[in-house]
Amino acid sequence: MTQQGEIDERALLKNSTAMRTTAESATPVSPVGPASEEESSNREERDRKSVRRHASDPFRTIHRWFRSLLHEEAERGSLFVATALLFAAGAFSYFALRGTFHPLQLAVISLPALFAALSYRGRFAGTFGAVVFAFICGTAVSAAHVAMRDHQTLGSPVATELTGRIQSSERLEDGRRRFVLDVLETARPALRYAPQTVRVTVRSVSDDLRAGNVVKVRMRLLPPSGPVRPGGFDFSFRAWFDGLGATGFAIGQMERIAGGPAPSLLHRARATINDLREGVDERIASVLDEPKAAIASALTVGYGAAIPDEEREALRASGLAHVLAISGLHMALAAGTVIGSIRLLLALFPVVAARWPIRKWAAGGGLAAASVYLLLSGGAIATQRSFIMLAIMLSALLFDRTALTMRNLALAMFLVVLIAPHEVAGPSFQMSFAATAALIAAYRAHNNWQWRRRAAGNDQISSGPVRLVGKFAAGVLATTLIAGAATTIFALWHFQRLAPLAPLGNLLAAPIISLLVMPMAVLSLLLMPLGLDAPFLKLMGEGIDAMLWIAAFVAELSPEDGAGLISGPAVLLLAAALGLFAILQTGLRWIALPLAIAGVALLGSGERPVGFILENGRAVGLSTGRGALASNRSRLSDFVGDQWMRALGTDRMAKPVKVENATSAIGSEPGGPEASGPSFKCDDRLCVYEPDGSRPIVWLKHAVDRAYWCDKAAIIIVGDTKTPKGGWCPASSESLVIDRMTLARQGSAALWRTNDGGWRITYAIADLSMPWHAARQWSRPARGLPDWEPRKRKTKDATTPQP
Repeated sequence: MTQQGEIDERALLKNSTAMRTTAESATPVSPVGPASEEESSNREERDRKSVRRHASDPFRTIHRWFRSLLHEEAERGSLFVATALLFAAGAFSYFALRGTFHPLQLAVISLPALFAALSYRGRFAGTFGAVVFAFICGTAVSAAHVAMRDHQTLGSPVATELTGRIQSSERLEDGRRRFVLDVLETARPALRYAPQTVRVTVRSVSDDLRAGNVVKVRMRLLPPSGPVRPGGFDFSFRAWFDGLGATGFAIGQMERIAGGPAPSLLHRARATINDLREGVDERIASVLDEPKAAIASALTVGYGAAIPDEEREALRASGLAHVLAISGLHMALAAGTVIGSIRLLLALFPVVAARWPIRKWAAGGGLAAASVYLLLSGGAIATQRSFIMLAIMLSALLFDRTALTMRNLALAMFLVVLIAPHEVAGPSFQMSFAATAALIAAYRAHNNWQWRRRAAGNDQISSGPVRLVGKFAAGVLATTLIAGAATTIFALWHFQRLAPLAPLGNLLAAPIISLLVMPMAVLSLLLMPLGLDAPFLKLMGEGIDAMLWIAAFVAELSPEDGAGLISGPAVLLLAAALGLFAILQTGLRWIALPLAIAGVALLGSGERPVGFILENGRAVGLSTGRGALASNRSRLSDFVGDQWMRALGTDRMAKPVKVENATSAIGSEPGGPEASGPSFKCDDRLCVYEPDGSRPIVWLKHAVDRAYWCDKAAIIIVGDTKTPKGGWCPASSESLVIDRMTLARQGSAALWRTNDGGWRITYAIADLSMPWHAARQWSRPARGLPDWEPRKRKTKDATTPQP
């Protein structure tokens, strides 16, 4: 039957084929005519569609592959981490672009992105809407923080008698103390717009002054300074968010007085914590010698102002400066020491260890210890990030949950930006999160590699002291290299310096820090209330001694580390590449590779300025082109000189040459023992510098001399503090004039050479729309007034008989 069926089917197929062939052959085909033209056009249209369909196949394949990877990334939780990064980027953009958006405006702008994120959930449009919404929310958070703060900032220097409540105090290297005071009253003169909080340095002070005491002192107050160069560290920005309206120094004795308004609950709590921190600092100073005491205080309570510059520089050059900032290493070691001690103590009682969850008890003790450490350390950004991540991990352990490390970092980033969005613009936030993200990504890749080895049966388990030491050394080296590579770009941007031998320094010092310094610090803090801390503090001091010796040894071997200014676009590209590579877990992470290559290629492409002018108009620094910085001042402050030389990529200072008449000395070679190539020639009224291929640059002590130099000098810098409005250049003058009024409003300036051999000037403060710069426009120099000087008191003649 089957065979007969197959024969019938074949016959039927044959007959149908023959009938179709006969019908087609019987159809009349006209060689010409409308039917044939229509048929040919249809055939051509079909051919074109076929070609387009085959041509689009690769793009469809790539599209499907891209969508599948995005779906996989979403399943692995990468979208949450990406939204955290975009949230922080939005906060950064507000400060970087000097945005003046109102939070309500940003909320309205974000509605379309929120609608797309909710409506197209699980699609590319929804993902894009989510990250855009996160970016705008970050910008809105920064705008809201700025709008909610209302701090009064001092406009001009002034001397006044201030009554205030001590908020905190910290000892300095030379024995002085630095106080933060909440201002209660000012007198002689009474300031109309007095700042709420000031920071003052006192040369000598009574030992019984504690946080919360009310004091009176005569002091010289100064407005928070701006950047010493465009793009440099802006102390006024930091001070405004910290609530500081002025800084200064005492010109009299600080005395404690009774009375004053009752402090609020928040002020009392803050004073209690700061009083405890000061007590720990004093206890450490009474047991250890300097500089060990200063470093121990930095590691325990966050007071590092007393560390000498020599030791600080050695730690930085050896790559150990991160030890001074309480971060993940310190928090993990502190909590780990407490957890290990609790578990070891409870393990001595087998009944308790068998019946009760001592692991959770130890985790709870570690969380409590980390909380106390956060309060004692002052709560810096790196410490907050470390505490949040550690708290999430220990809480997950308490509730029998698994903590995802990269998700922890994202959650920590969310919380830190919500609490203090201005920190996103600082090096601490950027370097801390960059190093942590890179380490987590590397650890994740290492775990995946080990899992594949175990699955293939290639994992050989072996143990022994040599192998353990090798693993520890490899781990320290890998950690240093990964974290160093992630933070290098930010170190170059903010500090223009590197630590080439940081891996060696960390490899040598890590065992001492992990096994001796930090455990002894934790034990000394725990035993300090009982008075049993001295032996542990001394052991900690021995570890610090060894760490300082390693730092000095490695710093001596390190080459020159100055790099100069680098390109801003290169920093953005490399930061984006780092973020993509850390967040993405599939093949999409290789999108970061071209960004990284482009960033590295652009590192040296940025234009570098020729010199800088300080915002008070008194100091000028110019690159000589021979590895030196020529200045009109014989002495620059260490901070200003260091900032200028690192930005220009120079390593030495060319001091000015004293001459009888600087005007007549133009065109002559500098001489004298202080001459070091091109340098300023100065007399009692002015200083002159002669750059190659340009008219001279002149700094004037008296503004009345300005008229003489119009059209004779390329740049005229007026540093007059007595009569700043004296002498003017006509509008048609070709000389660039920079006076104290302009500098007072727009901050320090940078000088640039143009392609045609001319000059252009950029300022550190583009506008005064931001509140931390608003007070500059009301300062005396900005209004063309001479500097304020205290009135001299009238004294009676000694020969006049007294009543």
